[in-house]
Amino acid sequence: MKRSILNKELWYSFIAIVKYIPRAIITPQVDGMLFYTPEKQAEFRARVQSITPDSKRAWGTMSAAQMLHHLSLSLGGALGYFTLPDESYWLSRALFKWILVDFFPAQPKGLRLPLSFVIPHDQVFDFDEEKKLLQEILEKAWDTPTVGWGPHPMMGKLTRKQWGKLAQIHLDYHLRQFSA
Repeated sequence: MKRSILNKELWYSFIAIVKYIPRAIITPQVDGMLFYTPEKQAEFRARVQSITPDSKRAWGTMSAAQMLHHLSLSLGGALGYFTLPDESYWLSRALFKWILVDFFPAQPKGLRLPLSFVIPHDQVFDFDEEKKLLQEILEKAWDTPTVGWGPHPMMGKLTRKQWGKLAQIHLDYHLRQFSA
């Protein structure tokens, strides 16, 4: 826990969360079960497909390939594609989970959690492989019942509805980052 408190990424995330609270109060909530509907599936398929290696980011530092890898990590870890470290602690499983999954209707800009999702700036990924992997992970996510999801690395056990909301929010945030 002490190491977590001293982490600068945690402090950046804390600032992002606090700055987003007023917007969260007035923005409509996201229904997590919509993630599993054919309409949302078609929307996300098309948006992921529209990303190209030359897609320009509107904010942040990730390349398009890094962003696709980041999104793959976020869902793929819970579906068995990656082994991610357990970064959870009581505060993240209770307070952060409530704020980021149950209360916030969107992902605040500047959020840098969990640390295992942070991609080093100089890390290079094959764009085509990352795009194909994300599409495969999304297909599996849409077909996975609650019992098929593993824990979130920072927020622990989530319901299928919570995973759906978190996935929608996270995918939308990063796809908008690349104008998709």
